[in-house]
Amino acid sequence: MTRMMMKFWMMMIVTMGVSTNVEGTDHNHDAHNALCDLLSVSVKKWGEVKERKHDDPLRNALKQTIFGYGSVGEDLDKLKTKFPKDYEGVEGRLSSRSNWCGQPHEWDGYFKDEDRWSGHSAPHDMVCLCTVGEKGWPLNESKSYSDAETTLCGQDKQTLGATDGKGWDDDRKEKPGENHVNATWFGVTVSCLKGETGGDLKKALKNFLGKLEHNPGHGYDNRYRLGKGNVSSYAACNGKPELGVCAMYYNTTKPLPWWTELERALIEDEQIQKQREEEERRKQQGETEKQDLPKTAAITSGPSTTNQTEGTHKNTLHEAIRKLNMTSGTTISQPSSWLLSALLLI
Repeated sequence: MTRMMMKFWMMMIVTMGVSTNVEGTDHNHDAHNALCDLLSVSVKKWGEVKERKHDDPLRNALKQTIFGYGSVGEDLDKLKTKFPKDYEGVEGRLSSRSNWCGQPHEWDGYFKDEDRWSGHSAPHDMVCLCTVGEKGWPLNESKSYSDAETTLCGQDKQTLGATDGKGWDDDRKEKPGENHVNATWFGVTVSCLKGETGGDLKKALKNFLGKLEHNPGHGYDNRYRLGKGNVSSYAACNGKPELGVCAMYYNTTKPLPWWTELERALIEDEQIQKQREEEERRKQQGETEKQDLPKTAAITSGPSTTNQTEGTHKNTLHEAIRKLNMTSGTTISQPSSWLLSALLLI
């Protein structure tokens, strides 16, 4: 093999290695794409069903998916342009990330009444999935020449506000803030709220559910994780390398995750739509039968010769003959029965 050929193959190997490394350093890539696609399709579908009655199951499930459990507001523009007040000062509260992203809402600890939790809404779960953790983890692990080679949910340090080497974790801080959560909200979440991408909601949900990792243990057999992370006996998804940046779902505790409610609502909505289609079909069939009824009556009641009509013709003929006898004085013999019959047929 010539020296030129050896250099060529060495360059190819290096290039392939770099490409593989770059592709593999977008943390939570698949989970983010599935969640973002589902959220975008949900926003699109919301525009179609928001005028339905407030007890409509699909409308309610989509409202929870987009705006959150128990939310009153339905202002999508506000959601895209204003940072939610719930997150103000969340960074720096003791155990805040683990509680907001990794613990069940029914947890009876000190922070059981937090405003949001994993499964609260799709936008909140995006915050759990895509906000940098302790000291900017996982973006701080990049040892390459370019900061852009290591990304989280497709975004680099600059977009996610991680250039300060800090992030959202469970540690208490003297000055709680929300800078990194804010950066994630406007750098990642809002782009998925635009609803520009239409699609099949059922298919998007199925794809999302396929990204959930069954993570049972510690008394929770029906527990699932979205994103790279782990769980201990006391915490989960707390933003530290050991437990990761993720969202942990508890599918047996109430309120159930938004995606569980959405899955149920889609099944129920399909049944409702089939019932409505059947009712509409019967209605159309009934209207068609009503329109055809006069036509049928007209055909069955067409013109016919009756005995009363025949008698009238005979009386008229006899009267004419009688008058002729009176004026002429000449008796005209009565026509034979066959002649009368012939005249009546004319």
